Amino acid sequence: MGAILDLVEKMRSPTGIVVTIVIVAVAFFFVRWVFKDEDSNQ
Repeated sequence: MGAILDLVEKMRSPTGIVVTIVIVAVAFFFVRWVFKDEDSNQ
């Protein structure tokens, strides 16, 4: 639980907000890429 609170504190800084947006964008495109890959294999 403490680690989660540390991450939330870091996300409140301007740099943390940018890093959070980048991580979410990378995860989003990775998930889309994986599902697109599964669709083309069938």
